[in-house]
This record gives sequence, C-alpha cells and structure tokens, in this order.
Amino acid sequence: MSKKITRKNFDEIYEETYKIVLKFTIVKCNNIDDINDIIQDTYLELLKILKKKKFLEIENTKNYILGIENNIIKRYYKKVKKENIVILNMYDEEDNNLEIKDEFDLEANIINKDNVEKVWNYLKGRDLITTKIFYLYFALGLKISEISDELEVGSSFVKNRIYRTLEEIKKNLGKDVIEND
Repeated sequence: MSKKITRKNFDEIYEETYKIVLKFTIVKCNNIDDINDIIQDTYLELLKILKKKKFLEIENTKNYILGIENNIIKRYYKKVKKENIVILNMYDEEDNNLEIKDEFDLEANIINKDNVEKVWNYLKGRDLITTKIFYLYFALGLKISEISDELEVGSSFVKNRIYRTLEEIKKNLGKDVIEND
C-alpha cells in the first residue's frame, strides 16, 4: 500500500524515519563530524522534492529517504574529494557547547556533563570504526549483535572495542569519568 507524503505530514515522516537515517549515516559516513550535515541535507532534499511536486506517493517511505540519503552521501564525499580538503578537527576551542540531541543518553551511561567534551574529543581522536561503534552503542542504544551486523564485523570485535576503549578513557581521562555501577 502506497503512502502519500506532503509538506503537512513532513514532521511525522521525520520522526518516523530519523533513527534509521541516523544509523545509516553513521555506518556509511567517513567522518563522524559530517553526520549532522548529511542528515540535514537529506531532509532538505526531501522538502525540495515536496515543494516541487506538492506530494509523493510511494510504497516504502524509509527506503525512499534512505535512497535520497545515499545520493547525498555520495555527492558530499565526491565534493570533498574534488576540493581536495583535508578534514581537520573543526571543533572551536572557544565554543564549549557540544550539542548533543536529547535522545543521546551517553552521559547517563558512562560520563557526567563536565566530561562530555573530554570524552567526545578523545573518541574523535580514535579510529573511525571505534567512534562509530561508540555512537551506535551509546547514542542509539543498538545491541552489540546489531552493531556487528551493521558494520559487518564480529561481535567479539565490537565488544573488544567498547570495553577496551572504556578502559582507555578511564585510564587517560581519570577514574571520575566512568561511573561504575
């Protein structure tokens, strides 16, 4: 059964698809700092299409939006490659506000508010796969088996990265960063 998408029900579509779009972006992204830009571009593209056509009648909303997102990711990295940009840590030292969505409950699980910046900067300094694993595990609440399926790695690899990195955070950033249960 096809579904009709209009600008009026855009918020509903956004809420319905955001988590899967975020997960897809994390898995496909080459730089964790690009995630928000790519998601924003995806939904802007959908709005542009709706503005042109007034409505869409499609079978599977999630697949349609993931198709848009896949094209956005390809264009995004093709543009970066063409411009031959070296991706650097773009965090502004003067801006101490590290924005994290309300659904992102990492601090409740392993860190307190004072240490968010330290832990996030530490994770961004790690390899991309470790950062993706942490984001999927703590931000989206995926199970280890789901993460291993999404990233096409073994469950033991995912567990190892999580526990080893938690130990490194504890060792390098201090014992007060990790809340022991």
